[in-house]
Amino acid sequence: MVAMFMMGAATRAAASDDPRHLITPPSPPCAGLPTTPLSLPDLVDLALCANPATAVAYAASRSAAANVGIARAADLPTLSATVGPTLNRTDYLRSQKFTTGTGFNFGATSNSTDLGSSASLALTYLLFDFGGRAARIDAARASQRAAIAQVADTAQSVALTTINAYNSLQANLGSVVAARATIAFNRSSFELADAKRRAGVATPADALQARTSLAQADLTLAQAQGNARTAAGQLAVAIGRSPTVSLALAPAPPLASADVLTRDVATLIADAERLRPDLATARANRDAAEAQIRAARADRRLSISASAQDQLGYANSSSDSNRVSAGVTLNLPLFNGFERTYRIAAARAEADRQAALLEQTRQQAGLDVYTQATALTTQIRVLATARELINSATASADIARGRFKAGVGTFTDLLNAQSALASARQQLVSADFGVRNAQATLARAVGQIDEAVDGMRQSR
Repeated sequence: MVAMFMMGAATRAAASDDPRHLITPPSPPCAGLPTTPLSLPDLVDLALCANPATAVAYAASRSAAANVGIARAADLPTLSATVGPTLNRTDYLRSQKFTTGTGFNFGATSNSTDLGSSASLALTYLLFDFGGRAARIDAARASQRAAIAQVADTAQSVALTTINAYNSLQANLGSVVAARATIAFNRSSFELADAKRRAGVATPADALQARTSLAQADLTLAQAQGNARTAAGQLAVAIGRSPTVSLALAPAPPLASADVLTRDVATLIADAERLRPDLATARANRDAAEAQIRAARADRRLSISASAQDQLGYANSSSDSNRVSAGVTLNLPLFNGFERTYRIAAARAEADRQAALLEQTRQQAGLDVYTQATALTTQIRVLATARELINSATASADIARGRFKAGVGTFTDLLNAQSALASARQQLVSADFGVRNAQATLARAVGQIDEAVDGMRQSR
């Protein structure tokens, strides 16, 4: 899942445009839909492969890897070769004094034109620059770490979107089942009221109320079916398919017990500070900014370079020549309008900004975990209440129907009981998948949504 996706992002491939093997290869094409029913982990895998957001983040990480190669180019010497013909024209002048003896008069007496060629090979290598080269490499590597962490963050967001879409579809399908159960119960009540009306022991109003209740249940079913179709289209789009594609889904796994779902919030916050990809991105951005300060400072200091050159020349009017030179160059920046000074100031300000962003992200991560842990605890309590409610509502509806059938209860009591039962069915479905959504959102807040999905994969 997400972990496997990140392992793919960390794999290095040899290529003609990547001599250092720093850049990951492009992702292979996504496979088609399997013929077996799709589980939630299967859907997440498909979404990670096909969602454009992951492709954008993955391409950015490859670009950052290439920038590391650009920065590391300073570790090696530069070698250049030049070759080409030359055309030289020379005019030879003679001079004579003016008759007044106050000046000279120049005039061309002869000229020559030479056609030649030259070739040179130059080698340059930076020996020392007070750590500027190393600082730029560190900055590039930190930016690469930030880009890789951003891939993980994007992958977790895509996984959460897919999980929510799957839970929404399953909840709507559960609502359809609940609506059909309500129709079956209401139809039974209508048939009972109509039979008692024909027997003359119930009023026509009871049968009309029963028919109205049955029609309302049919309307609820139609709405639930429409919502389920919409949710199915949203899930198909989440995994990169057309909304018209019909997906065969495996049954939703059973919900874990409350003891497994709830954990200590302080521990979760500590895990989030260690695992969240956005925090890793913020730390890497801070490291890159600090490295840029060192690079800017080094630009104000002395640098030492070594060079060597071999130049071969030929001219048709003179002898051939081969000139070899070597030397060491000391470059000491003196003044450039305070540009370097302000570059250091800008680098320091950027480092302060990134440090503040890191602290802001850390605080927001703690709040996210606390909020989502509280929401999960609330949803677990709601689910427990909904389970009690469905049990009591079912028993109450059965008693009300029995009393009405025996002639000791009113049809109004039966209508109220069956309405409460219908509401309890829908609330149970909503509470069940509310817990599932809260669980996934908390896992995302902690940075462990990949472990949650892989746990579903292993439990199959």
